Amino acid sequence: MIPKVVFGFLFSLTCLICAWGKNPNVIIILADDLGYGDCEPFNPSSRISTPNLNKLASEGIRFTDAHAASGTCTPSRYGLLTGINPARTGVLNTLLARGKAIVSKDEKTLGDLFRSQGYSTHMVGKWHLGFDYPNQKKNKWTNEPLPGGPVNRGFDTFFGIHSSAGSDPMCWIENNRFTSEPTEHLTFPKFNIKGESITVKTKTAPGFSVEQASPTLVKRAVKIIKDHAQEKSDKPFFLYYASPIPHQPWVPMKEFAGKSGLGPYGDFLMQMDWVVGQINDALKKTGLDQNTLLFFTSDNGVGPVAHKMMKQKGHMSSEKFRGMKAFRYEGGHRVPFIAKWPGKLSAGTTSESTINFTDFFATFADLLKVNLKKQFPSAEDSHSFLSALKEPEKRLSRPPMAHRLNALRVDDWKWIHPGRTTPFENTRLEEYELYDLKKDPGEQTNVAEQDVQRSKEFYEIYQSFDQNIKLK
Repeated sequence: MIPKVVFGFLFSLTCLICAWGKNPNVIIILADDLGYGDCEPFNPSSRISTPNLNKLASEGIRFTDAHAASGTCTPSRYGLLTGINPARTGVLNTLLARGKAIVSKDEKTLGDLFRSQGYSTHMVGKWHLGFDYPNQKKNKWTNEPLPGGPVNRGFDTFFGIHSSAGSDPMCWIENNRFTSEPTEHLTFPKFNIKGESITVKTKTAPGFSVEQASPTLVKRAVKIIKDHAQEKSDKPFFLYYASPIPHQPWVPMKEFAGKSGLGPYGDFLMQMDWVVGQINDALKKTGLDQNTLLFFTSDNGVGPVAHKMMKQKGHMSSEKFRGMKAFRYEGGHRVPFIAKWPGKLSAGTTSESTINFTDFFATFADLLKVNLKKQFPSAEDSHSFLSALKEPEKRLSRPPMAHRLNALRVDDWKWIHPGRTTPFENTRLEEYELYDLKKDPGEQTNVAEQDVQRSKEFYEIYQSFDQNIKLK
């Protein structure tokens, strides 16, 4: 006869094993140009209210040392989807000017991974990884198919936009085609680095507007969740929701206009928080939240215009970190990151594990028991953080993390060359800076001269990485 206490323990353990054994639905919500300090769970001094993110953090794990794959949009999204460090292949935003798809056919995506395990795969929002069509280089509309996009890179469905909501051609994409040609005149506001409002004149497709881009996209994401619940299918789904906000143009819905008291960027942040609430609430109302692994993060740090304008108003979008979008200092790529899975992940906890967007691939492969090296060898820069999800109190040891250009993160140390565009072969060891992030997270005190041996070791690590770079 098994004692009740022992029986209860065994029953609980069995339930936990079964729960982890069942493949969950997976959702990634990716904000656009949201700084680490732009939401309350990561910035106690934030002047912007983010109740939905506060709620999500209380329901899941808050990662305080999470990093985008790059400090700018295109390479960051590339790294997230492929598990490849964009520094290894030379992916930069400027690569879009070639007019070609950034993700090549032999580079598998998270969509491919989930689809191989019987998932339905969906993407909603901002692609920004290019297509293979003749007029893409000039951002022109076409009525021809758009090869090289999401539905050719692992996703069953796609609804969204090719770039930001204010970039031409301004129209929706459904799967692999633009839905209608931009024919109507449109003007909308943008802000320059001086904080001055300027007017942009362009053309938009009927039914498309910068103001309605975000609400239209989140409605589509919620519909995917509700449709899945109504189908009562045993087939899990993967949803990658790439929000176009709070990237410029800052055009909040009327419900948020003026609400923050910090101008249109602050208002847009509150709308971003609302978007998170819409998706989280949809999961709860359908009951799907109990078996859905939900992530929230941002593609890079805050944009320079917002960084300057918010600082003038007493709000620190990068919190204590140095730099902003496009910087290799922490403010450029350290991002808010929350993971939630009711009953499976410890709610209201914090993890100090160092993780990177490229690590999504290996983490999901680990969860789904997929042999990453054998089945998806292209994801060579991905390292699983599943153990950090299971035991957030234990800090995960991650291999060195290289940033383009000439920057490296090893444990609590940051090694970086101050020149943002200097080729590695044109640099010298003594030019590099070294920061102890545990003591100096704001990267204010360069200790390279006091720790020459460590700098030399990091130089050699990066040199080895640089020798294996194969530019696209």
